[in-house]
Amino acid sequence: MGLAALAALGAGPSAHASTPMPWCGTDSSGADRLPDATPGYAVHVAYVRPLGGPDRFGELAPRIVGDAAAIEAWWRSQDAARSPRFDLFPFACASAFGALDITNVELPQAISEISGAFNRIRLLLASELGFNQPEKVYLVYYDGPTGQSGFERVCGQGAPAGGLGLPGVAVIYLDSCGATSTDSLRPIVAVHELVHVLGAVDDAAPNSCEDGHVCDLESDLMTASLSGEELETHVLDGGRDDYYGHSGPWTDVQDSLFFERLDSPDRSAPTTPAEPVVRDHPSGLVAFSWRASSDDVGPIAYRIYQNGRFVRQVAQRSVLLIPPDGATGSYGVRATDAVGHLSQPVTVRFKLRFGIVDEQGRLLRDTARPPAIRPLSIRRTDRTVVLSWPAVRDPGGIRGYRVRIGARTLSVTKPTVTITRATLRTAVSVAAVDRAGNVGPTTTVPLRRLR
Repeated sequence: MGLAALAALGAGPSAHASTPMPWCGTDSSGADRLPDATPGYAVHVAYVRPLGGPDRFGELAPRIVGDAAAIEAWWRSQDAARSPRFDLFPFACASAFGALDITNVELPQAISEISGAFNRIRLLLASELGFNQPEKVYLVYYDGPTGQSGFERVCGQGAPAGGLGLPGVAVIYLDSCGATSTDSLRPIVAVHELVHVLGAVDDAAPNSCEDGHVCDLESDLMTASLSGEELETHVLDGGRDDYYGHSGPWTDVQDSLFFERLDSPDRSAPTTPAEPVVRDHPSGLVAFSWRASSDDVGPIAYRIYQNGRFVRQVAQRSVLLIPPDGATGSYGVRATDAVGHLSQPVTVRFKLRFGIVDEQGRLLRDTARPPAIRPLSIRRTDRTVVLSWPAVRDPGGIRGYRVRIGARTLSVTKPTVTITRATLRTAVSVAAVDRAGNVGPTTTVPLRRLR
C-alpha cells in the first residue's frame, strides 16, 4: 500500500513526537539476534540498504529507537488496553526501547526504482536473509534510492504475510517524504504501514476505499494520504467502525497477537517444553513428543518446526511428521498462550534408523527401532519347530529378540528359538529389541506354516 505526503512537513514538539533516544545495541549485520527478550509475537526492526550503499546505521539507530517509543506512546493513548510488542534483546540499557533489536542489513542486490521495490525487498529479506519467522512482522527502514521525484511520493508500503513464505513487512523509504530531514512524518508512515501488515483495512469495512484505506475522517491514521503533522494529530480508526475495535465480522487489528494485552491477567510466557523426543513410527512418519508446558493463565498450544520452518500449531503434546529430505532433520517446539506469549523454543536432531544425534551426527540417544526380521526360516522335527533368522544389526546394538506365542512372550538373545509342537495353538511373531529398549517391526509366522 503506497502513501503520498501531501502536506508540508514540520510541526511543533508533542507528547508523542519521535525524539532520538540512545540505542544500547551493537551492530548485527544481517542477523536477528536470539534469544529474544520479548516473550511473544513481535515487530522486528531492520535498517536495510542496497548492495554497495552507504551505511548510516550509527546515525539513524537513535532516530529509529525514537520512532518505536513514539509509536508505543501514541498507541496507548489511543487504546490503553493494547501496546505493540517490539522485538527487544537483553542489552544492558536504562530504557526499554534502547534495547530494541535493530538489524543492519545490506541487500545482495541494488534496488533503484520504486516500481517493484517493495516486493523485491520483501523477497530478498525472506529468501536470502532468513527474515521469515511467522511469529514476527518486519518494520524496514530502507536507506537507498528509489528514483522518486515530484510532489507526490510513496513514503512507505506494507502488506501482511503471504504465500511462498513471504513475511508481513512494512517499508519506510528514507529517500522520500522528508524521512531524514525531520522526525515528524516517519513514525506516522511506520505505524500506518504496520497496520496494513496486521490486516487493515478490510474491503468489508464500511468506509474502506482506495485499496486498503479509509475515507471517512481526514485525521484517521489509515487515510491514503498522510500529512507531515505529528503522530498525535492522527486517530486510530475514528468511530471504531472500520479496522480497530469494531463489532463487524471483518478483520479487527485490535485482536492481533502482536499486541501486549494490558487488560489481560495473562502477562507471562508459558514455560519451555521439556524433554523433546523423536522416534520413527510404523507408518513411515516420525513421532515427535515433549513434556507439557505450564502457563499462569492458559490454555496452551504448541508450535511445531521442522528444519527451522514452522509446520503447524497443535493442542496435544505429540505429532506425526513427514521425514525431511535426507537422513537427518531438526525438530523444534515452543509453547504459546491465547494472547500471543511464546516460550523459548527447544530443538532436537534426529537421524532416521539411528536416533537423536548431535550437530556432528554422533548418537546421543537411540530412539530408532531396529529393522524388521527377514527372512525367517522354519525347521521341523517330530516334537519341535525351530525358528531362525539372520542377526539384526542396529547402530545402538541389539539386546535380543522378543518372541510371542499366543499370550506367552519369550526373550532370547540369539536369532533362534525352539518351540514344542504340542504347545502350538496360534501364530508366532518375532521382533528385534535394541539395547535402548526400542522394539522393531513384528514378523509373524501363521500357524499353518508351523504345522
